[in-house]
Amino acid sequence: MNLTESKVQFLESLADRTRLRIVEALREREKTVSQLVQELGATQSNISGHLRLLKISGIIKSRQEGKYVYYSLSSSAIADFLTKLEDMLAVMRREALEGA
Repeated sequence: MNLTESKVQFLESLADRTRLRIVEALREREKTVSQLVQELGATQSNISGHLRLLKISGIIKSRQEGKYVYYSLSSSAIADFLTKLEDMLAVMRREALEGA
C-alpha cells in the first residue's frame, strides 16, 4: 500500500461519527467495550464492530486482562493528530469569520 492509500484508509477509518467518538474516548485512557457502550450510548455489537475496524486499520490496539479486553490508541501520534486537526479547524473558522 502506498502512502496515499494509507492516508485514505486512515481518514476513512475516522470518517464515521461513532468511530471518531470511540477514538476521542480512548484519548483519555484505555477502556473496555462495556465502558465505551455506556459512554457512547450505543449497542455492544455496534461498538465491537467499530473497534474491529479501528484495530484492523492500526488506530487502536487491545490487551486482555482476565476476562476483560482493554482498548487504547495504538500510538500517541493519533492523539497528536486529533489535537492538530482541532487546531487547524479553529484556525479555519477564525479565518473564515475574519474574511466574512
